[in-house]
Amino acid sequence: MDPSLTEPLMTMNDHPPGETSTEVGQPTNAAAEETSTSTMTSKAIAVKNEEEDEEDVGDADAEADEMASAMARRLATLPGKPHESEPFTIFRVAGPMRERNRHLYEPQMVSIGPFHRGSSPRLAAMEAHKWRYLRDLLARNPAAPLSAYARAARAMEPAARRRYAEPVAQLSETAFAEMLLLLDGCFLVEFFLKGEEGADDALVDAAWVMQNVYNDLFLLENQLPFFIVERFYAVATGGTGRPITELLVKYLTVDMGASQNAAGASATNRAAPPPDDGEVHHLLHLYYHWFLPPVDQKEESSTMKDEDEAFEEWMAKPMDERVPWLLPSASEMKDAGVKLRPKKSPRSLVDVTFDPRSGALEIPAVESFTNHAIFANLLAYEQSRGRWELQRLVSYVLLMASVADAPRDVEVMQRAGVFVKAGGEETAAFYAQLGELCPPPEFVNNCYADLARSVKEYCGRSWNRHRAVLVHDYFSNPWTSMSAAAAVLLLVLTVVQTVYTVLPYYNPSSG
Repeated sequence: MDPSLTEPLMTMNDHPPGETSTEVGQPTNAAAEETSTSTMTSKAIAVKNEEEDEEDVGDADAEADEMASAMARRLATLPGKPHESEPFTIFRVAGPMRERNRHLYEPQMVSIGPFHRGSSPRLAAMEAHKWRYLRDLLARNPAAPLSAYARAARAMEPAARRRYAEPVAQLSETAFAEMLLLLDGCFLVEFFLKGEEGADDALVDAAWVMQNVYNDLFLLENQLPFFIVERFYAVATGGTGRPITELLVKYLTVDMGASQNAAGASATNRAAPPPDDGEVHHLLHLYYHWFLPPVDQKEESSTMKDEDEAFEEWMAKPMDERVPWLLPSASEMKDAGVKLRPKKSPRSLVDVTFDPRSGALEIPAVESFTNHAIFANLLAYEQSRGRWELQRLVSYVLLMASVADAPRDVEVMQRAGVFVKAGGEETAAFYAQLGELCPPPEFVNNCYADLARSVKEYCGRSWNRHRAVLVHDYFSNPWTSMSAAAAVLLLVLTVVQTVYTVLPYYNPSSG
């Protein structure tokens, strides 16, 4: 064979043809080494992956530990103890209700506390007056320098901060103590002292300014913890002044719609009653307990239940008892024979009673409706206290909204003496607007449940029901009344004529 023909073959295989069968039949040493190297590489990769997984787990654990440490530091800054209820007493008004009625809950002249500080340019002017009032207060007692107030403010700062339901972390301890507790607290004390003394002052003398400042001081979102005011008052007077609750009586007796009888003839001669737990939370809280009477022991014990028990009792009631405020209107009750009367010597504006024997519904007389904002904030405060607590003011508003449902009802109540100075449409609108600020009636622990049931039972009696139909159908206006009277007269004349016609037939001798 020509060697030239075999050269390419030798070149391609790079070894003699005779060795080809050996390569196909069994592996060479190089192939075995390559397989062994591949196996060792796979094991190394597996070991490396395990090490990397362990490193990843270690990194994740380290990150978790770091996260836990950060959260632990945050937990350590929380006030109070585990399972301890926060002593919130100053709240913002609930969102939807607040957004529809911002003018009722936001201060117009003076900001007190952190919620509205710097929120509006119209409040800036009063900040300068606060500094002037601080200077005037310091001049009252030379033995109490500014440092005495500052130390008291710093000591009370942690407890005061915990009274606000919304965090005030944007204010440092120093800023909170100085700008809020010290400046606002001293302003309140000096404002009340100037008002008590009748001192010459632009805020006290100008009626419109006084009214606006007064309204701002009783807004739920515009409060300071009352122990701040008490402490600064004690420092200013050297502990020798009369109780501050007596000083505040003149501000608590400002008309909120109640007549002089409802407010109490001797109101200015008595101190504000202490709340049930003995602690006044803030000015609005004091106003609430002044404005509403304390419940008696029997009533109080019946309402001191946990929320689960109260909810179960509420769910067990029939629907008509869950919504007890749905009283008939004043005109409907009048038609059914209910006698509306102004209550004599009521304990408060909400002291409404009904006598099922005489059918007399007695309501404290109401004169005016000038403090819509304070009424609205008292309602908001009452709803912030607890879901199943007895809601006396909410109950009253719902009751009055159903009784004074229309101008005609207002006229009935005005003739009865319940409304002393009232316009029909304005009064009905007043209670309707307040009713919109209340929760749904089925979620109200209503203090008039028994009264409403008695009134509806009285109106539902057979004679009273027929009487109401008769009055509504035949005596609702002068024309139907005249028609009914004419018909009755015609009936009487017809009977008389019939008697005189038939009488001679049965008694001929009389003819």
